[in-house]
Amino acid sequence: MRPAPYCLCAPVTEKAIENVRANGGAGAYKDTHPWYLAQEMLAQARSRDETLVVLFASGQPEEFGWWAQIEDIDVEAFHRGTWETRCAFSGLRPVAEIFRPLDSVALYPGVEQLRREAIEPVTQHRQYLNRTLLRPYAIAETPPYVGREEAAPEGGPEDAPKSGIS
Repeated sequence: MRPAPYCLCAPVTEKAIENVRANGGAGAYKDTHPWYLAQEMLAQARSRDETLVVLFASGQPEEFGWWAQIEDIDVEAFHRGTWETRCAFSGLRPVAEIFRPLDSVALYPGVEQLRREAIEPVTQHRQYLNRTLLRPYAIAETPPYVGREEAAPEGGPEDAPKSGIS
């Protein structure tokens, strides 16, 4: 799996994660916000033979505990101003303790900033995720542990590496 350079981040309940784990790590995240851009991002990732992933945050305080590969994003428009998004995913994996804080993930910068960093000798500038930026979903830079099998042991977050990637 070659992950896309960007990923999605979304809040989820612990109960929902328990249900997904009981279902073998596959499930669907539902939201009343239209994820149209996320749908485009999934299509773009597929056209490049990349995988788009979603990081799930839960708990008090909210922190990342799990990530999964996105299989499909479907947006249904109902009445005026009413939508339902269904984000199907599989391969639920735990996030190592060191990478759980929301601010361990940077929001994905704009095209202009990425281009500037590529052609000018400037310092990288990133804004890090927080609770207010997580809803309805956030677009972030894909963390380095995504796609690394050694960072994805079987079990729950308690079984993940405690001191970074091994």
